[in-house]
Amino acid sequence: MKSASATLLAVSMALSACGGKSAGTTDAAGPVPVAPAVIAAAQPMPDKASPDCSVVLYGDSILNGSYVKEELSMRHARHPAAELKAQRPAWRIDDRTVPGQSLAKVAKGFHNDPRDARVVVIESGIAEGWSGGTVLTHLPWMIEAVRFEGKIPVLTGYSRQTPNDFMTPDKLAGRDRIDDEAKRLARDMDVEFADFGSAGPVELIDEVHPTEDYSLRLTAKLIEALDRVAPECSHL
Repeated sequence: MKSASATLLAVSMALSACGGKSAGTTDAAGPVPVAPAVIAAAQPMPDKASPDCSVVLYGDSILNGSYVKEELSMRHARHPAAELKAQRPAWRIDDRTVPGQSLAKVAKGFHNDPRDARVVVIESGIAEGWSGGTVLTHLPWMIEAVRFEGKIPVLTGYSRQTPNDFMTPDKLAGRDRIDDEAKRLARDMDVEFADFGSAGPVELIDEVHPTEDYSLRLTAKLIEALDRVAPECSHL
């Protein structure tokens, strides 16, 4: 295909051969117009629109990749947001994870929290499970709110723990219960689900939080879910 400059040169030569002038010159009869179709053909074609690979992460310390060491809050170097970016560089990540953040706290300002990301990931909820609560009070309407905005919701399951002084049998059972709730809800509402519960083996760095290796396996489950909802973002 001829370039834009070659096209305009050809048009100018053709007009001169007919006794006319090139565009922008004048004679006694005034300027010689160039047909709009010719001008349009000479303009460069716009590039194909890039896919929207944007995601916002709502979650607690598990999705934040944090843990406790000697009473200090630490964060794995390869925490989930960093690892997602390393493995899928096309994603623009808005990391709104906060250690200790319950689903109820996320829900409190969810309606008024501005989001411009295409995909919205919600991981919070394990605090509700440990305290005997449910995630079904908030997750259904939050999913609908995301869809009303024209965005894609993604739910995660919940990481596992092992028995210790903090993780009592009741807390462990509560984790399993809300994991089942989230999984069923995702199925019933046709929402993509990142199955954190299947990312074993369970390895803890303190009484609650995953080691970096376990955290990487959880992140792998999230990446698999994002690849399913936006496969075009997986290879850019």
